[in-house]
Amino acid sequence: MTVQPGPRPPFSRWPLMWTAIAFFAAGLVLSSIFLLQMMSVMPTEPAPLGDGLVQLDRDGLTISTTAQGQTPSCQAKDATGADIPLKNPLKRENYSVDGPSYYVIAHSRTPIPPQTVTVTCTNADNTIPYYVGDRAAPDKMFAALIKAFASIIVAVLIGSAFIRVEQLRHRRAGFKA
Repeated sequence: MTVQPGPRPPFSRWPLMWTAIAFFAAGLVLSSIFLLQMMSVMPTEPAPLGDGLVQLDRDGLTISTTAQGQTPSCQAKDATGADIPLKNPLKRENYSVDGPSYYVIAHSRTPIPPQTVTVTCTNADNTIPYYVGDRAAPDKMFAALIKAFASIIVAVLIGSAFIRVEQLRHRRAGFKA
């Protein structure tokens, strides 16, 4: 007596499909974390220089103005009174945060911790408004953006691979029956 195998049960597509969906969701969550990280290092609205005291919320210092092409002489001192070395930007830098364009005229050479700093700028034309703010970190923004795109792409590739494997398994099970 020989036993004939019965029809095979249909191959379940859900275990690998749910795994693929989990990879897609994990990629979106990871990508949003990196995008939030990028948002935290974007430039913020600089404070008007005013009396010279400015509170920095992040590492670094940027001095800017709304008038293009200015070369004032600026000095900065930290909370202890020590000089903060400044450097001119290597290329023309400008940015806009919900309003006017700010043209960068100096950066701190090294990252300085968040603190209250004193900044003084002199120029032949004293009517030019100066602004002081945290230093934008384009290298950190770019790295966070690359990580966000990479996490989405990796999640899509792995999730798509799981879906493709499930399709191949389902197709093979259908042809053998």
